[in-house]
Amino acid sequence: MDSYSIAKRALVAGLVLALAACDDSLTDINTNPNAPTDVGAEFLLPQSIRGAVEATFGAGQMLSHTAIWPQQAVQLQYPDEEEGSVRASRMQSYWNNFYVGPLMDVQRVIEKGVADSNVNYEGVGRIWKSYIFHIVTDLWGDVPYSEALIGDSITTPVYDAQKDIYTGMIADLTTGAGKLSSAATGFGSGDILYGDDMDAWKRFANSLRMRLAMRMSEVDPTAAKAAFIAAYSAGPFTSNADNAKLAWPGSPYENPLYENWTGRDDHGVSATMIDTLTSLSDPRRELYAEPATQDAAYRGQPSGKITQEFSLAYYSRIGNYWRKDGKSTPTVIMSYSEVLLLAAEAAKLGWITGDAGALYTAGIQASMEQYAGATNAPTAAEITAYLAQSAITYNATNGLDQIHLQQWIGLFMGGSEAWSNVRRTDSPNLVGGPDLTLSRIPVRFSYPALEESLNATNLDAAISRQGGGKALIDRVWWDVN
Repeated sequence: MDSYSIAKRALVAGLVLALAACDDSLTDINTNPNAPTDVGAEFLLPQSIRGAVEATFGAGQMLSHTAIWPQQAVQLQYPDEEEGSVRASRMQSYWNNFYVGPLMDVQRVIEKGVADSNVNYEGVGRIWKSYIFHIVTDLWGDVPYSEALIGDSITTPVYDAQKDIYTGMIADLTTGAGKLSSAATGFGSGDILYGDDMDAWKRFANSLRMRLAMRMSEVDPTAAKAAFIAAYSAGPFTSNADNAKLAWPGSPYENPLYENWTGRDDHGVSATMIDTLTSLSDPRRELYAEPATQDAAYRGQPSGKITQEFSLAYYSRIGNYWRKDGKSTPTVIMSYSEVLLLAAEAAKLGWITGDAGALYTAGIQASMEQYAGATNAPTAAEITAYLAQSAITYNATNGLDQIHLQQWIGLFMGGSEAWSNVRRTDSPNLVGGPDLTLSRIPVRFSYPALEESLNATNLDAAISRQGGGKALIDRVWWDVN
């Protein structure tokens, strides 16, 4: 037995003897009046929101994984993930960052809502829980869902099939939005996303349902179409004012990309992104990227190339909107632009009535206008000129490709969504770099090692059900391209 275990057992034994010797009337001194035994939903919700956003949009997960695999960002130093090498410790950390904190917190919000008959607690809780779970399942595929948050009674939860998780999330988004009421008690200052505007939460729920429905379009088009029509009819975002975005008030709550800039700052913009923006004369280039310090040129590092031929000064860094000037830059969780482009795709597919070209054009414009007021944000004249280009003007023949490309561009620094969209659409058609050691660019996260040790039976069943479903190159359920 190691010295730590011996010391721990001795301490426990001493505490037991000490407590046994105490008179019952003295036990009150062991109660700390300043330590709450229960935490209100108005404190749990912001904790869950911040935790999930920091995990999804942080430098670790996004800049080292979910933004480099869709070739938006690159690792200028320590490019392990560029070659398809993933650290097991990071996979464990990302898993814990969702399950141990944000998901448990929002589950308690829902439970408090049910217990207190508070429709807004329950409704918002269901919506935000679905947001977190859609990130989790899109990263890993089959994951613990139905039994994941029940409590101590279940220590080895089953892994639900991703198809069933999607059914559950869409149902929760629908139910959650239906429960919300502006007349009921809200979260007060605890609602750091929408300030207790329950109509805004409804629009977010409907917009997220559209995202999930379109995600299923290749694998289950019938169910996807029905879910999309229902969400679109219920009312999604109607302007950039509806964007789901988290404002950062300042220390200790600062934009995680700014915090990375103050410490490491070793990521840049990919050559794929820079070259695309340059070829299209896209005014977002000056916002997304900084000119190389060596010669003021906009130049991206090739993705999947870990051998440095030039100094770091030769390549463009991520734009200062997120880095140097990003201390209070809000994190956009979901945007009006994405909703418009989803609607354009649905119109093109014949799911909804509407002009696919007009929705596509409006989606591009909304993407650029959401940065109004930022340094290097596209001007009105630049937006007009961009939309007038023949390469940008909507063409029904290749309309889907145009829509998907604009989603990829617009989702820059958008967490894991660009990666999910590329996996679903295979657009743009990305090619792995010369130093990639895998047969394809990664399409899923690997399961954490502790799950293999502590929940092996259920994990093995999930891996078998997914036809392997363990390696970085094994597709998730909805990824059929």
